[in-house]
Amino acid sequence: MVGSRKPTINDVAAAAGVSRATASRALSNYGRIAEETVDRVRKAADQLGYRPNQVAQAMRAGKTKTIGLVIIADFTNAFFDRVTKSIVDSAKSAGYQVLIANTDENIEVERQAVQNMLEKQVDGIILTPSTVAVHDHLTPKAMGGKPLVLIDRRLGSLKTTSVTTDDFKGAEEAARHAYSLGHTRFGFLIAVPGVKGFTRERPAMMISPIEERVDGFAHGAVECGVKQKNMHWFFSEDHPVASQSAAAALLDLPKPPTVILTSNNDMLLAVLKVAGNRRLRIGQDISVITIDDSEWAQAMVPGITVVSRPVEEVGRLAVEKLVKQIEDKAPLFDKIVLPTELVARESVANLKLRPELDPEFQGSRDD
Repeated sequence: MVGSRKPTINDVAAAAGVSRATASRALSNYGRIAEETVDRVRKAADQLGYRPNQVAQAMRAGKTKTIGLVIIADFTNAFFDRVTKSIVDSAKSAGYQVLIANTDENIEVERQAVQNMLEKQVDGIILTPSTVAVHDHLTPKAMGGKPLVLIDRRLGSLKTTSVTTDDFKGAEEAARHAYSLGHTRFGFLIAVPGVKGFTRERPAMMISPIEERVDGFAHGAVECGVKQKNMHWFFSEDHPVASQSAAAALLDLPKPPTVILTSNNDMLLAVLKVAGNRRLRIGQDISVITIDDSEWAQAMVPGITVVSRPVEEVGRLAVEKLVKQIEDKAPLFDKIVLPTELVARESVANLKLRPELDPEFQGSRDD
């Protein structure tokens, strides 16, 4: 009898009539032990109510079966809420738990989050880097040899595995789609970490997916023949006050764009709010395209045209690549780039079929 105290492995061994080492091996499922002995030990453990110290077991085995996930804070973002669920589900299927931290796009918070994960003895980390400028805390030495996989964003000078999407091609296709429907006046509303308020000047340094979207939008528009004077860029802080002010500034231009391409759902929401306040009809008075699909983008009337990214696949592959490094105890340096897909809905007016929706047509008719 063990009384009111918690039963120990020694109690289990005594009840099963085996040594402490045999009881430990039987409960941990390692070593060569007769099946009858394993059954007797486990039955004794159940009768005593013994629960093994999983942390101690993990430390002895050199693995905690946990993954650290360090991402930005906004789980309302169409990408990060879905990729987080995918990572958690995929990790669970592989026998791992996930510890989650957020960074608020702050490099110092990111540093501390990574350090906390390492102190908790995670087996590896999946990370969305806050900036391309600083990453000395992510070197193999700083990580203590723990494997690292980046998602959504790449760090060109850091040798590690990354899982991203082809945002350049997706943005380029969005611009070409708008042009194919008769749009020649483009507005671009881009969320950029580190920007305060909004500006028309392109920031000198941007995270990799934003840079690819900007370059993709621009390349698609230029290749279609859109004039530079008809392309208006606003780079905004990812905050409602800033993004809505930027959206209003776009619509207040002497010759406002007929279509606005936004870099994420937060920028899209800013355009929708400003347009709604002005009683502008989406898909008629103003057209919009954004990056990343969501249930609300599909459910809106009209539905929002999007560049859809394989978010769940990003999460699944990130876990797969990280677990492989953990299990094989060998680094990987894969650069995985997944394709995007343009999903055309009704938020982009067809100015070729309905030229009366084009302010230029209205002006020429008045003349």
